[in-house]
Amino acid sequence: MRELVEGVLLGTLTGLTPGLHVNSLSRLSLPIPVLFTMGLVHTFLDSIPSALFGVPDSDDTVPSLLPSHRMVLEGRFGELVRLSISSSFIALILSILFLPIYSFIAPLYTFKIGLIFVIFLSIVLIVLQRNRIRALLIFLFSGFLGYSAFNLPIRDPFYPLFTGLFALPLLIEAYRNPPAEIEIADSELKVPTKTILKFSALGTLFGALASLLPTLTAGQASLIGSRFTKDDEEFLTIVYSTNTAAYSFSLANLALTGKTRNGVMVAIGDVSIGELPYLYLLGVSAGMLVLVLAPRLAIAMGKLAFKRYKLSIASILVFLFVLGFIYDGLIGITLMLSAMFLGFLAPSWGVARVTYMGVLMLPIIVESII
Repeated sequence: MRELVEGVLLGTLTGLTPGLHVNSLSRLSLPIPVLFTMGLVHTFLDSIPSALFGVPDSDDTVPSLLPSHRMVLEGRFGELVRLSISSSFIALILSILFLPIYSFIAPLYTFKIGLIFVIFLSIVLIVLQRNRIRALLIFLFSGFLGYSAFNLPIRDPFYPLFTGLFALPLLIEAYRNPPAEIEIADSELKVPTKTILKFSALGTLFGALASLLPTLTAGQASLIGSRFTKDDEEFLTIVYSTNTAAYSFSLANLALTGKTRNGVMVAIGDVSIGELPYLYLLGVSAGMLVLVLAPRLAIAMGKLAFKRYKLSIASILVFLFVLGFIYDGLIGITLMLSAMFLGFLAPSWGVARVTYMGVLMLPIIVESII
């Protein structure tokens, strides 16, 4: 019981605090059940601050408005929260049910398969976009930035890279053009249950792939999955379920093959197949708690944030830069700023932000060739 409570509290802290990634706390000497539960709860909740903070004034403010921001601007934040946690919980249950099949597939993975997939995904990532030339340039620019960052004498290049590419541009845009008064209230989930189940199942499939294949993220999977969706709700269901399923499957992958796919699994280090039932039981219990508690907590957080929105954004920006300095010093701050300037380019060019994943994909391809 204590491990469950600690994991839920820590996961809630990292999930709802902008910029505080679960990997930051995974460096602490925590028991394996607490680590796993913390990371799982984080995947349920990390969509909430990204939906709240970074909302621009209107659909015309930025070239590429995120689907979650559209729902917030429509006064559907409460429904968005329920969609997020429901999709994540369904993905968790489905991932557990699919474990027998996954346990057969996971040991078959090899580095060569992963490399072929990275090359294939890189091509797909560019080809699926309207402006392929600009998408290719964004991919190459971000890849060059990533390759340079991984050769710098810093402890954690991922934090400044991803914060600069994804978080800072959205926050700065929202600070410059804060939204008008937005209704933050709880509301029932209006998306049909059948739709949530269908696209959560698709997200779970993508999550299984993401737990095996390098550089495949929820964002990339959703870009592929968007070919099967017709509205924001279906798209977001894939994103949220992929994120949680990938994390859930990564525990099984660690037990089956010893491979680590995220910072929490690195911290766990080693887990036996015999420990999986208890850990997944904790996960389901944590998910049920989140289903009950998260909506009220998120609504309270949203109301507080929108009372002084620009002040909230400014505080988060300061917090992100302070963390960057703590992690990697002045070199990290310089890298974060470089990534930030690049982070403004894709939306202005009409290129999907997920193309920035070239920051990981291109270095893998280059290193394998060299």
